Amino acid sequence: MTTKPSERIVVFVTPAQKLAISQTADTLGISVSELMRRAVLNFNATSEQIKVAGIVDRLRAPKAPDPLNAALKSVAAKAAAREAREAAANATKRAAQARSAPPARSDPADSAESEEEVEHDTDQGDDASLTGGPRAGR
Repeated sequence: MTTKPSERIVVFVTPAQKLAISQTADTLGISVSELMRRAVLNFNATSEQIKVAGIVDRLRAPKAPDPLNAALKSVAAKAAAREAREAAANATKRAAQARSAPPARSDPADSAESEEEVEHDTDQGDDASLTGGPRAGR
């Protein structure tokens, strides 16, 4: 990012020097200001100081907002809002289902029946528990 020149330096020259400078700039297809900047930057005694000053100017220049960063932040904010809405909707739906679900029956016959189903399902195959030992109670 380059900084647009905004400072003015007045240089006094003779009419012949002004004509020579103007003709050189025209021949090169650049402005007199650009010719003078290039001449100073190529002058060894001060070129490092000028380059450093240019770097400092660029560092101090106000930074334009990065459009990609702004777009990514916008997308992330929208995604977070959408996820929050979906989570709230899911929580509301689960709460409504819990309120409308029939209460669990406490009939002892039902619990005995379900225990038999579990025993029947696990009775197949190897006669070992998950830990590898023999089943307790058989």
